[in-house]
Amino acid sequence: MWKPREIIINRKVEHDPVTSRIRSLCTDIPTKFIDDSKSKTVVSASDILVGPETMLEKVLAGKQILHITSAGPAVDTFTMPDERMMCPEFERLKLASNGCFYQCDWCYLKLTYRAAFPFITVHTEYDKIQEQLRKRLAKTTEKVIFNSGELADSLAMEHLTGAAREFIPWFAQTENGYLYMLTKSDNVDDILDLGHNGHTIVAWSMNNSEVSRRFEIGAPTFERRLRAARKVQEAGYPVRIRIDPIVPGPGWREAYAETVEKIFDEVSPERVTLGTLRFEEGFYKMRNSIFSTREELRDMVEGMEPMFSPRSVPGRKRPAVGKYSFPASERVEIFQHLMGEIRKRSDCTIALCKEDRTIWEAVGLNLSRCSCVCQLDYVDMG
Repeated sequence: MWKPREIIINRKVEHDPVTSRIRSLCTDIPTKFIDDSKSKTVVSASDILVGPETMLEKVLAGKQILHITSAGPAVDTFTMPDERMMCPEFERLKLASNGCFYQCDWCYLKLTYRAAFPFITVHTEYDKIQEQLRKRLAKTTEKVIFNSGELADSLAMEHLTGAAREFIPWFAQTENGYLYMLTKSDNVDDILDLGHNGHTIVAWSMNNSEVSRRFEIGAPTFERRLRAARKVQEAGYPVRIRIDPIVPGPGWREAYAETVEKIFDEVSPERVTLGTLRFEEGFYKMRNSIFSTREELRDMVEGMEPMFSPRSVPGRKRPAVGKYSFPASERVEIFQHLMGEIRKRSDCTIALCKEDRTIWEAVGLNLSRCSCVCQLDYVDMG
């Protein structure tokens, strides 16, 4: 079980139950206290961040630091600013943020937080977070699902935080609240006995076993994730799968056919979302300084291109081009192949992650019935 090498605590939550739990499990870890949670305050308090100089060194060093802070604004709505990128809005639940201790080479959070926020953040004051959830749920009689896995892995730190054990039963008692947990972790034993009432959905980010081994450093293997997904499904939770990012290296067709076969041999996901390897424009342009030293990945993405022509987008200072990815014809080929393999085994719903409208249409998916793993029901993006 992972432990940080350094803990930095905001004094406001020094006696919070979550803080006390983490400290009791990490009695041998150096701990410091700070008066505010500004990034520069956290960074200045760290001994680990004294040495690293490059951006990548700081990002990787920060994965050893656990920053414990207050609830803050833990509930908000994510909306894709560029409407050309097909992605339905969703509610976010920030139990943790700034990423996790895995070292996946393509993680977009390496760019989002990079050297400015090089530490993992855990939010405490669960009672205040639950009050924020209550206020959001009170605004509607419709069902609302909250995504806890967009800014950090939903289960990787469960052994320290106990967040899932707190919030899964809480959501089970609500009329219209649902929790969506996205993970690469196999840290599931503590949630198997919980009364979830079907109000928590657990989704695994999966990849081909060799791709995972090479590029998702520190994360559980494909096989371990699959065993965890089976345990959770046997405990009655709805289980979903993301195969993302699909990496079309040599022999990719056979490799991902095998991946799909192994997934459906073990679990019966109600939904699958597919995505190809892709990067934000800033990440792509900085790839030589933010990738780890894995030359084959750098070579593979060299021919990527913008998804769209430059266009002004609200909230962006410069014209947006979407993400950098493989040419559209290659992406269509990849999606059609995996969809064909899935259809040999299941009629589960399939969606694409942050893709172009023309790609959805080319592979025969209905934009008016988007069924992404992060959505409770269907969303009309047509």
